[in-house]
Amino acid sequence: MDHFAFLLPVILCAFGLTFLFVGRHEPRSAPWWGVGYLSAALGFIMPILPETIPGLFRSVVADTLFLLALSFYGQGLLAQFRRHLPVWPRALLVVTGMLASVVSTFILENPTLALAANDLVTSLCFVVPAFAVMRHARGAAERLLVAIVFLLVADSLVRNIVMTVLNRNPSDFETFLLSPYAFLMQTTSTVIGILLALAALGCVTLEVIDRYKDVAERDPLTGLLNRRGFDRLSGQKTIAGAVIVCDIDHFKRVNDRYGHAAGDAVIAELARILALEQAQGAVLARFGGEEFVLFLPGIALHTALPVAHAMHARIGSADWSRIGVGAVTASFGVAASRGGDLGIYDVMARADRALYAAKTAGRNRVFTEGERPAELRAAAARAVA
Repeated sequence: MDHFAFLLPVILCAFGLTFLFVGRHEPRSAPWWGVGYLSAALGFIMPILPETIPGLFRSVVADTLFLLALSFYGQGLLAQFRRHLPVWPRALLVVTGMLASVVSTFILENPTLALAANDLVTSLCFVVPAFAVMRHARGAAERLLVAIVFLLVADSLVRNIVMTVLNRNPSDFETFLLSPYAFLMQTTSTVIGILLALAALGCVTLEVIDRYKDVAERDPLTGLLNRRGFDRLSGQKTIAGAVIVCDIDHFKRVNDRYGHAAGDAVIAELARILALEQAQGAVLARFGGEEFVLFLPGIALHTALPVAHAMHARIGSADWSRIGVGAVTASFGVAASRGGDLGIYDVMARADRALYAAKTAGRNRVFTEGERPAELRAAAARAVA
């Protein structure tokens, strides 16, 4: 047995099983890549099966498996980039390729035509999805994946054209197994197939990592960012901007009167309301308990204040009876960045002081940094007098 011919199916099978294992963690593309590589492995096993199995039969089965493999690769590519193409034209293309292989092999008895038809159809099954996703590549890994896809298709087409023009294709399948074409096909397919698998596996692995990172940076109750996620995203933006801090009024009373399940429902609903007023590019997070923080990059105080008032009004007009509680109110503190700020938490500290002032003034209101309740202003005036 040709050890090189045996090695490739083993490698492809290992990749296929790896993709299926990784697919348990929900990357939508992984199962398609896994089934595709297992199909390709079976296709490369066909030539090394016992000679008691007719060569023409093995040829048609191998062509069919390669066709299915490239079709699964194409679907994996679409799933990786979250793109969609109609299924029925591609399914029709696969059926056409299968029929072409059967007719060329058993009726026309023309292995050259069978190889050409199979290479052409398999290339189309992969290149059409590649063109659909190429403009949506994000990052070096996905761009590399698309580049290798086109390399694989180009390799298939060039080999097909060269061997057809030179007319050196074998006259039957048994002769084909020993031909330079077969050796070239296995050599290039091995190298490019492994490169494709590594690139696809890299993209899938990065997707799994991003998924776990997203879970770690999000509050499970509201779906908003938590403090860790807020720190990462706000750190990627300019410090210039405004911060709005929101805190539910008398939240302990809600828990005591209606229960913790109702309290969780209030937090989730308030998060939904705040998200409705979240401007594009803003960073909204739950900072534990009943406190929420909204960072508005590049926004001045006079622009952030109407946003806070809009949020306050939405909360006040919401129908809280839907979740089985009475009226819910919230207090807001608003602050904007200054020249001497060292980070976003300097702005948040002033917004927190404004929130405290709003609570002191009676709750259910919006205060800006430096604004003080009337009683504090009166006490300060008496102290000066």
